[in-house]
Amino acid sequence: MKKVTYCFLLLLVGGLVLSFLKHESPVLLETNSPLESRLNKLLGKMSMQEKIEQLYYKTDGNKRLGIPQFKGSDGPHGIGNNAAGFSSFPVTIAMAATWDPVLITRVGRAISEEQAARGRDRIAGPTLDLLIDPRMGRASETIGEDPFLGGRISEAFVLGQNTISVFGTIKHYNLNTYEINRRTNNYLIDERSLVEFFGYHWKRTIQQGGAISVMCAYNWINGDKCAENKLLIKDLLRDHWGFDFYTMCDWGGFSETGKALDAELDFCEGNDLYIKELPGGVSGGRFDSNLVNRAVKNVLRTKIISGMIDGVPVTPGSVIDSREHRELVYESGLKSLVLLKNEQGILPLSKDKLRSIAIIGPNAAVLPLDGNSSSKVFPSYRIPVEKAVKAILGDDRVNYAKGCNINDTDTSQFSSAIEAAKKSEFVLFVAGLDSTVEGEGYFLDKEADEKGGGTLARPDRVSQTVLMPGMQNKLINEIAKVNPNIILVVISGGPCSITPVIKSIKGLLYAFYPGQEGGRAITDVLFGKYNPSGKLPATIPKNDEQIRPISPDFRNIVSTGIGYRWFDSQKLTPEFAFGFGLSYTRFKYSNIRVNNVNAKVGDLIKVSFNLKNIGKLAGAEVAQLYLSTGKITPDVVMPKKQLRGFEKIFLNPGESKIITFQLTPEELYIFNQANDSYEIPVGQYVVQVGGSSDILPLKTEFSLRKAEGKPDPSVRNIRTMPAFPKEHEPVVFMASIINNGTAPTKKGDAHLIHFYVDGNEVALYFSKSISIPVGGMELACAQGIKRKNWVASKGKFTITAKIEVSKGEDLNPNNNTCTGELAIPNGKVIPEEIANILK
Repeated sequence: MKKVTYCFLLLLVGGLVLSFLKHESPVLLETNSPLESRLNKLLGKMSMQEKIEQLYYKTDGNKRLGIPQFKGSDGPHGIGNNAAGFSSFPVTIAMAATWDPVLITRVGRAISEEQAARGRDRIAGPTLDLLIDPRMGRASETIGEDPFLGGRISEAFVLGQNTISVFGTIKHYNLNTYEINRRTNNYLIDERSLVEFFGYHWKRTIQQGGAISVMCAYNWINGDKCAENKLLIKDLLRDHWGFDFYTMCDWGGFSETGKALDAELDFCEGNDLYIKELPGGVSGGRFDSNLVNRAVKNVLRTKIISGMIDGVPVTPGSVIDSREHRELVYESGLKSLVLLKNEQGILPLSKDKLRSIAIIGPNAAVLPLDGNSSSKVFPSYRIPVEKAVKAILGDDRVNYAKGCNINDTDTSQFSSAIEAAKKSEFVLFVAGLDSTVEGEGYFLDKEADEKGGGTLARPDRVSQTVLMPGMQNKLINEIAKVNPNIILVVISGGPCSITPVIKSIKGLLYAFYPGQEGGRAITDVLFGKYNPSGKLPATIPKNDEQIRPISPDFRNIVSTGIGYRWFDSQKLTPEFAFGFGLSYTRFKYSNIRVNNVNAKVGDLIKVSFNLKNIGKLAGAEVAQLYLSTGKITPDVVMPKKQLRGFEKIFLNPGESKIITFQLTPEELYIFNQANDSYEIPVGQYVVQVGGSSDILPLKTEFSLRKAEGKPDPSVRNIRTMPAFPKEHEPVVFMASIINNGTAPTKKGDAHLIHFYVDGNEVALYFSKSISIPVGGMELACAQGIKRKNWVASKGKFTITAKIEVSKGEDLNPNNNTCTGELAIPNGKVIPEEIANILK
């Protein structure tokens, strides 16, 4: 009898241990989120009028309850909205031209530091618009033409922002395209194209970047304004991608309160519809008070997570336009410059050997920084190319003549420019665009635009052509008749075609508005102080006929594409391909291999190759991986190729490195409209690697076979409440659970995260009541161990979040841990990899 009892006890204890390992232990109770409890208590103290005031940009402060008001401005490349004296960084498309997320993390932080120094808490930016057409008015604000590149750059920018108290509002969600009739354009799109193509970089920036605010676009999608679009906001942004923070309209960007509230638009900016219509509408039963409560919680959740309510550290005014920021403006401008032609090795120029140079062109003695938009920055100074060249050569060797204007038919200045070219050894022609020819909808009849200004039938650029406007091309060709040594520098936001003059020039350097130090950066590349490393973030066509026809119909764009995808689908050859950019040295790609050529769906695919600098100068190369498909199931139409990996690598002469790209499920997803889910096709895949989308010397293949779906819960975005803990304050820990696997997590599954401070467990999150779809995210807010929160003390701490998943139930156990650094006082949790970048 005793033996039986003993065995029974062993079995019972063993069962309990096994149950615990499977996260089914009765001692693990469902976590009651301290953040949600706080929000509920705060709402309980509010009258309905006070709640509604939280949703309106003029009244969202509440002194009685200690809730501050949002204070912000535009700021995708520096502080906008007519502020003066702040650093003007390269525009968004120039940031994409760096292909350097590490650099852009530092830029995002610097811009937000300047905003924090003026006592603001929010920046409207970064901009995530895709460049559909190079003639778009706000091309300079776009992230380029490719969502993969755009996602990595915008993710990096937001990660930089999130290291201090100022947070970014990513914009404009979604399909923000042409400026003409921008408030009434109704873009048609299928769900696959919306999610898989136009949504890729939004998902990435929200989940991996940790964005906590989204601004909706002006335009309509499939018959609904973006700010009133339930599919766009509630179904996709919230229910699928797991966004828990506040959404807002662009300035006055909705017209129906009921539709906007139901779609989960939280915050009303630029009009007074919410504050006027909600009080009476809720009391009269026309609007559901639960929808108001939900919106208010999203707003307050953002104010808590950002630190606004609990307090943020003071940022000194000395950071504004500081020496460090000026050098970062210079560095980011320098690394955004793209060398496109270098015939006969005309570049770099020799400072010592050069006898004379003519500096000509409408952008030579001035430096445009942006198109005409609300994001314009007015810095304390700017350095044009002419000034920077004279700083190197002196006045005696420089012959300046403007030659022509940006966009008119005046040729009266031609003769002086031709004379300057005749007597000079080289010609430096600085051309392009400025704020008089491209920009936000300031060229439009605003009243007509509000009412529907007509059909979408023309591009936004004033000249309406991708060619350089005015007399610029004509003057360059005239100069070529008297001096063949022409180096062309193009400064613009939207790309300009160079085809009319390509045979007349020997050197070509492209500068997407490169920031206030732009002339210095350009000159240092021209004279060889820096080896250019930028790559094109957008295809440069030969002419207007190569551009995708203007249309509000974006259906099936996931396959027909924009940019290089469009050129591939139409079998067109551009003047310069996406990803192209020359260096003063040469690189050799070799020895490509794949870790598993016959893999299962969900396996991690690793593609490795050798990259060697075979030139005589040190330099950086952007290695790019493009993915194509053969026969796949489901049998959906795919683009000819898609960017699915890149890395910027610096190599000394003769140096070689082994580069490895990883293809996770996220890089392989398609969106299946039939079941509203991400999935990975089975079948054949082709990998190509090289330094440009049209120069891919390496090629290999792998196949994927069917496998049982598994979730891949990973942990990201460690946060605390309060965001900036002070000594002796109890601290609540939270993090995001992201599922980029091949199956959803289900209700009943254990979702368990342990939080550690310097290796000691301090908090725990456990839930069996949630489910996370494939490609989804959940905010996990932990409770302290034994319901006792960790208390902050002065010092530097390592914060670790580790998600625990039963063995065999996790697709990739290698991404289960996230580590950050926390300095107290005045610090917040910064991801370890970002902290290392900032050191």
